[in-house]
Amino acid sequence: MKTMMCKTVWTLLVGVSLGLSLNSCSKEPVTPENETKNKLHEDPAKVTVRLVECHLHADWNEIQKVGGPHQNPESPAKYMRRIQEITYELKTGSGWALAEGSQRKFYVQKNGNYTHGDNFTPAPVYLMFIYYYNTQGELMNGQFVENGQEHIHQHFFTPENVRPTFDGKPEADDNDPQKLVDYLYVDTTPWDKTKHGKEAEITGGSNPVGLKGVIRFLKDRKEFDLKLRLYHGYNSKKNPQTNDFDPFYKPSGILLQRGTWDINLSIPVVVFWSREELVDVDPDADVNLIGEDSLDENSNRTLHSIMQTFHLTWKEALEEFNSYTYQAGAVETGSIWL
Repeated sequence: MKTMMCKTVWTLLVGVSLGLSLNSCSKEPVTPENETKNKLHEDPAKVTVRLVECHLHADWNEIQKVGGPHQNPESPAKYMRRIQEITYELKTGSGWALAEGSQRKFYVQKNGNYTHGDNFTPAPVYLMFIYYYNTQGELMNGQFVENGQEHIHQHFFTPENVRPTFDGKPEADDNDPQKLVDYLYVDTTPWDKTKHGKEAEITGGSNPVGLKGVIRFLKDRKEFDLKLRLYHGYNSKKNPQTNDFDPFYKPSGILLQRGTWDINLSIPVVVFWSREELVDVDPDADVNLIGEDSLDENSNRTLHSIMQTFHLTWKEALEEFNSYTYQAGAVETGSIWL
């Protein structure tokens, strides 16, 4: 009898213990899967951002359909370059840093708002190309737009830390991104071909990624950090509340909850002058005979902007302006097209 009672008690105790164990397990929180370990691409070790000053062969609002940006040919100018590059490298223990020998800032112009017939053709605009490299130094852009990755990746470009240059003035709307820059996604399929070469179609309007874009600067005498981020959605890059893509300058909160950043960098930009500024001086004149501040007020201001931006003398600024303005190749000889 005692043996049977002990067995019964033992069975009950085992049952209670097992029940408590199962109940305990069922209430444990499910550990979320680390989506960053399931990426179908490598993590970049180097990124180069390239700006190419361009004029337009189409209406700004039609670029995503027909293309149109065409490189302005380079000049002998030393500082006012029409093709500029900034490169960052991932440094062990310290994160992203400027690569040795890289340009530190982009120096650009505010565009002039021009029309050609019925077309709105602001100038200049800048093609912006982003190139990613892996640890072996191999270009890896294709990894962000192949095998379905084009549906979960999108670059965002947000001006931050906005301030006037030495001769600029703060304005009430300086912190409104849409008042500072305008950007269009002009990615192509295939990603490494051109619309102009009739080898690709522009798909950035319907599926923005941002490996290729066209940007214009809307205010002069401004400095800011252009925050460049590459979004990696866990399942999609569309905003589920709008069923559309977020604008280039503002990823939504809900998007941030459903993804991560593959890249997060800040690129310094200086809009040191405007396209509509002129220096009233004969390009063939002897700059040694043109005294400092001897020109009209607007010309003097422009030259002082060049002097201050690049730490030049009056004479050097005159030479720089003349080289940039008058010594470039014929306007249609540029080799870079969208």
